[in-house]
Amino acid sequence: MSDVRDVPGGGGSGGLGRRRAWLRRPALLIAAASLVVGALLGSAVTAWRLDDGTPTAEASPTNRLAPLAVPRAAGTVRLVRGPEAEREVTVTVTGLPRSDGYYEVWLMDRTHTRLVAMGVLGPDGTATLPLPARIDLGRYPLIDVSAQEDNGNPAHSGTSVVRGALPG
Repeated sequence: MSDVRDVPGGGGSGGLGRRRAWLRRPALLIAAASLVVGALLGSAVTAWRLDDGTPTAEASPTNRLAPLAVPRAAGTVRLVRGPEAEREVTVTVTGLPRSDGYYEVWLMDRTHTRLVAMGVLGPDGTATLPLPARIDLGRYPLIDVSAQEDNGNPAHSGTSVVRGALPG
């Protein structure tokens, strides 16, 4: 007669081993399911973080700035609209003579009488400047660059080197 322990599914200690095997299977299934759920959640969070719906900045076409006091000067202006109504302009001017002063960027109305100082061109003739949040570009549709003396006077010098319309 054969021993019950040797028969699959038989009694004795073989039954204890079979119960342990059944106990291990759910643990393995739970571990595998946890790995799958973790991988899916991790992928979903990664995708959400990479495409979080944050609006990106939109650049307008570039407009040309016409020369005024300096015939060989030429320039461009680009308006960038960022998230949350943040706006900035990038102004680039070439052909400017060396100066003991500096070149100032202005927003200007159509009558050329109302001005808002924006900032100064860098040594390379370029500046990216934030637009004041409450400025209505419909009232100030022009960009003007002036040659300023280094005399402490913040007013426009009256010498515009280039001027043109803001894009769109």
